[in-house]
Amino acid sequence: MTVSSDSSVSAIVEEERRIDAALDLENHNRDSVYNVPGYRPVRRELAHAPVRVSGELPADLEGAYLRNGTNSQFDNGHIRLHAFSGAGMVHQIQISSGSATYSNSYVRTPRFEAERAAGREVYPEFSDLVSGRPGADRLALVEEKIRHGLIPALGPFERTPGSTSIRYHHGRLYCLQETGYAFVLDTRVEDGRLIVDGRGRLETWAGEWEGPFSAHPRINPDNGDVYNLSVEPSGQIIAGLLHKGELAAQQVVHRQTPDTGEMGWLHDFFLTENHLVFPDISVRRDPGGLLGPEGSVFRHDADHRLRWGVLPRDFGPDTEVRWFTTGQAGTVWHVINAWERQGPRGSREIVLYSPVFPSYPSSVAIHTPEEPPAQVRTWVLDLDTGEVTDDRLLIDHGYERPSLNLNHVGRTSRYCYLLDEHGDGYMGKGVLKYDLVEEKELGYLDYGDMYGGEALFVPRPTASSEDNGYLLDLLMDDHRAELVVIDAQTMTELARLHLPQRVPFGVHATWLDSPEIATLAP
Repeated sequence: MTVSSDSSVSAIVEEERRIDAALDLENHNRDSVYNVPGYRPVRRELAHAPVRVSGELPADLEGAYLRNGTNSQFDNGHIRLHAFSGAGMVHQIQISSGSATYSNSYVRTPRFEAERAAGREVYPEFSDLVSGRPGADRLALVEEKIRHGLIPALGPFERTPGSTSIRYHHGRLYCLQETGYAFVLDTRVEDGRLIVDGRGRLETWAGEWEGPFSAHPRINPDNGDVYNLSVEPSGQIIAGLLHKGELAAQQVVHRQTPDTGEMGWLHDFFLTENHLVFPDISVRRDPGGLLGPEGSVFRHDADHRLRWGVLPRDFGPDTEVRWFTTGQAGTVWHVINAWERQGPRGSREIVLYSPVFPSYPSSVAIHTPEEPPAQVRTWVLDLDTGEVTDDRLLIDHGYERPSLNLNHVGRTSRYCYLLDEHGDGYMGKGVLKYDLVEEKELGYLDYGDMYGGEALFVPRPTASSEDNGYLLDLLMDDHRAELVVIDAQTMTELARLHLPQRVPFGVHATWLDSPEIATLAP
């Protein structure tokens, strides 16, 4: 750290003012596609406020629904608006004996606390990556301020807002965002109620963890092991494995180079019986693109066909990724499911199902009308020949953010639940039940004038079939939020939980049953 003179500090302050002016925040954010009431933050944090229930809650639905998402701390921010920018906030609805309570709290990462103390955004935001020269200048200024001791010297992975998803593993709750470390929430249980106030710690497994942690790790339904795939800023792809809360394995499995180009992101992947399968998407990443005509790190390359990388679950130092190239360009955010099978001639195959975007804007305008519709496709990878033997369009409609019974991850599954984003482009207007085996639509529930984020499947405790359970989705509009409970077999609404305040647009959630909640007690 450099000891700064008054003149150097003044120069940095002046540079920050210049960058703020170049970002043209007032005009840009006023006209932004994200400047809608649904994305506006809430500030009031509640603890187990009563929730009004309409309809009838199922007697066997006992536990806690938790959803993560961005929620800016500041009224007059110094960043351009984007769905991925801002602090994280966890929203919790706990259900017990037919009644429910609502709680919410900021995810109080080291970044959150440093920015709260500064009274403004301090560290790089996703929107900087799509803001041209001013974004590039802001990224450089952050490092300059750290060198001069003007802001806490958080490393790149320590700057996570922990704002994308929330997952449970072995008595811990992890807030995740794929550019940084996992953030473990402090939890306790009082009189059966789960208490989360947003405090916690970054988890590095005693400094052994390398790289960021995925927003969508895959969990083995047989033993709870967590598989992780993430991309370092250098382009290295790192695989990791957690077993009973401990780091069991981690390995660089692929190195992207200037010759191969770098994928824009690796947001989600498949887990099968013996393999991890991940997409190398057509959106490419180039930091120099910030100074180019599109003013973005990201660029859709129509000539880069989507390909699937396959590696063994028991990865090691000699692991090499096998690549299977599809017939068209495509970009993937969220996958459905994949499993291994024997082909008609006895070959070893992996069948994949996923939404895919044929093209994607360099502004990465996710969850808005500027995001193009996805298509649902299937592929078959022949492990013996190295060929893609099936590559078909299943649904040509804007379905995304899929859900399924997580007890069937990596196994033959029939049902998935797809969020319908083919409305005005903001979030989801309904949910479709789809049969992957018969390749047909089975049922649809319209959300009316509210928006959904993700229809999370929760199996019944005594489930006798794959779809014997409930779908939970947190519905939002400009003024209210409601958790809808849907019968996943009949696709009919059973109950609504009317929250005491609105919730900003957001997506990813998890469900904790009562035994899992009990493990969160210190």
